[in-house]
Amino acid sequence: MNYALVDKLKVQYRTGEKWYSARWHYIEGCILKSYLDSFELTGNEEEYRFVKDFIDRLFDADGNIPGIKIDNYNIDQIRMAVILFALYQREGDPKYKRIMDMLYGQLSTYPRTEAGSFWHKDNYPNQVWLDGLYMGQPFYVQYVKRFAERKDYSDTLRQFRNARQCLYNHEKKLYMHAYDESRQMFWCNKSTGQSPNVWLRGIGWFAMALVDVLELLDGEPADSGFLKVCLKELIDDMLPHRHSEGMWYQIVDMPDVPGNYLETSGTLMLAYAALKATRLGYVPQEYNAFGKQAFDGTVARYLREEDGEVRLGGICRSAGLGEHPESGQIRDGSLAYYLFQEQIVDNNGHGVAPLLMAYNEIKRLGLTTSL
Repeated sequence: MNYALVDKLKVQYRTGEKWYSARWHYIEGCILKSYLDSFELTGNEEEYRFVKDFIDRLFDADGNIPGIKIDNYNIDQIRMAVILFALYQREGDPKYKRIMDMLYGQLSTYPRTEAGSFWHKDNYPNQVWLDGLYMGQPFYVQYVKRFAERKDYSDTLRQFRNARQCLYNHEKKLYMHAYDESRQMFWCNKSTGQSPNVWLRGIGWFAMALVDVLELLDGEPADSGFLKVCLKELIDDMLPHRHSEGMWYQIVDMPDVPGNYLETSGTLMLAYAALKATRLGYVPQEYNAFGKQAFDGTVARYLREEDGEVRLGGICRSAGLGEHPESGQIRDGSLAYYLFQEQIVDNNGHGVAPLLMAYNEIKRLGLTTSL
C-alpha cells in the first residue's frame, strides 16, 4: 500500500479552511486531535502550530471563547476541550486552564438519566447516544487525572456500564445508535428504548471512547477490566460483518439492502481503535491486521487525487435522531433516513480525522508496509 496520498492529504488539509471552519465544534476538535497526535509522534512543529493557532483564534479579547455556550448542556461541545490539555502543558497559559475548569464545572450540573448517564443534549432529554461517550468521557477522565485532588473514576466507569447495558442489542450482538430511557421518543422501541438500526459511525465513536479512556486510565486507581472486555467484544462482534475489502457498511448488519454503502468514517474509527488497542495491549496482537485491512481498504476504495487535490470520499456527512434543532429535519432512525436522507461527501472531518488518527497508529506500529 502506497501512503503517499495520505501524506499529501495530511499537508493539504490543514493549509486552508475549505473543508472545516474556525469554530468550537467536535468535528474540528477531532481534526485537531489527529494533528496533535501526529506532532507527538513526529515532532513536526508545523502541526503543533496549526493546532495552537486554530484554538487561539477562537478566544476573544477578554479571554473567552464565544463559541462555548456554558448555559447549554450539549455533550458535543465538551469534546474539543481535550486539545487544551496539551496546549496548557506546553504553553502554561492560564486561558486554556480556565476553559477546562469551566467545562469541567458544567459536568457537575449536567442533566442525567436516572441510571446516571449524561443526556446527549438538553434538547434530547433522557437520551444516551453512542456518540456522547466519545464527546464527554475522555475529557472528564483526563481532567480528573490531571487536576482533581481525588482520583475517582467511578462515574465514568458507571456510564460505560450503562451504555453496554442499554445500547447493546443481544440478538444482533451489536450496539444500537441511541437509547431513550423515558421510552417517549417516536424513534425508540417501547420495550427496549433502543433506536431501530445499527449505525456504523455510532459504533466507531464508542470504540474510540473505549480505547482512549483505557489509555488515560493506565496506572490510575480504576478497575478498567470491564472496558477492555467491552472493547474486545465490540471488535469481535463487528468482524463477521466486514466486507472483503476490510470495510463496514453504513448500516452494519444489512449489507444487501439497496442503497447501503461501505462507509469511510466509521470504518476508520474502528481501524484506529483496533490498531491502538493492539499497540497498548488491550487486544491480542493479531487484531492489528483487522485495523490495517480496514484502513487499507478505505484508502484503496475512497482516497483519490482530483485536479491536484486529494479527496477522501464515502463519508456520511451527519446523522442523528429526533428533530434537528437547527434545520427542523425529522430523523427517525429508519433505513431510509440513514441511507438516503443524509449526504455522502468528500473530505468531511468525520472521515479525515480518523483517517489521520489511524495513520498515526499504523506508523507507531511500524505497519507502513503490507502485513
